Amino acid sequence: MERFLQWWKNYRFSISDPPIISMEGLYPLLLLLVLSLVAVFFHLVRILFNAPVDFSMDWNLFLSWIPLMAAFFINNITRRFGRLPFLVIAVSLFWLAFFPNAPYMITDLAHLSVDYQRDLTWHDTIMLFCYAEVSLFNGLVSLYWIHQTWTRVFHKKVSMTLLLLSLPLAGFGVYLGRVRRMNSWDILHDPRLILESLFQSMLDRTALVISLEIGLLLGMLYLVLWAIIRFRVRHGKRED
Repeated sequence: MERFLQWWKNYRFSISDPPIISMEGLYPLLLLLVLSLVAVFFHLVRILFNAPVDFSMDWNLFLSWIPLMAAFFINNITRRFGRLPFLVIAVSLFWLAFFPNAPYMITDLAHLSVDYQRDLTWHDTIMLFCYAEVSLFNGLVSLYWIHQTWTRVFHKKVSMTLLLLSLPLAGFGVYLGRVRRMNSWDILHDPRLILESLFQSMLDRTALVISLEIGLLLGMLYLVLWAIIRFRVRHGKRED
């Protein structure tokens, strides 16, 4: 078993040398996939209660995987082939369009109906929190990967500026989705509607509150993730 685990740890999925994708790079995706399946399991239990089911949670969870896969793709491509600024800009815009889908599921907690004597109340609380948690994890990991890419391709100040701008923009995207009932693909399907909503929302106090508070929440969580990873890397180098 120990030899198998050692082989699994050192195995490298390679279509080039050096490899574009290694098992080390796939570990976070595999872990997030397991967490997503756990969330879906909670939903299946909900179905067994023969209660009304809202499959939009599964759809929203799927949407949170889109920025994750986009960040995973561009991070590995630039790591292997070097600086590709035009491709990075294109993928970053695509990533930013779907990134708000990650924190969006926090707002699903507003659908909770409270009845302390009802078992479904407690199950729904745990289920919705699980979906929101996994979706947030997807968003934070994608933010880490896209930030790595920006740091690799652009100047450090530029990458930090892009990072700080993406946080409140994600909150604004949540506002557009929850309050204005817009979708990420409306950018391609109806860009005029997007522009109209942008201008109408600039003076909306709710838009400002959601943008700043979700941006602050994402910033704090990302800082914790970054600090843990940095400590792990430095601690590992010190042991070596």
